Amino acid sequence: GSCLDSFRLEFREFRELRIRRHSVPPFIPLERLAREFLPRRPREFLGILFRHLNAFVGRRHQIRLLQVGIP
Repeated sequence: GSCLDSFRLEFREFRELRIRRHSVPPFIPLERLAREFLPRRPREFLGILFRHLNAFVGRRHQIRLLQVGIP
């Protein structure tokens, strides 16, 4: 385990928890996940988001390793 990348997620609370700003890539369904999980199950929201980000960063790292290995 080394950290390959980091992302920012800033919340605000006004009646319910909402995302204020973020650095999550646009192809990750952040808005849908927030609507579905954030109001009532924030831990589940963070867990699912973590899995999406981890999969993205892992695949990107594998591609970079392959590109370096190709002459």
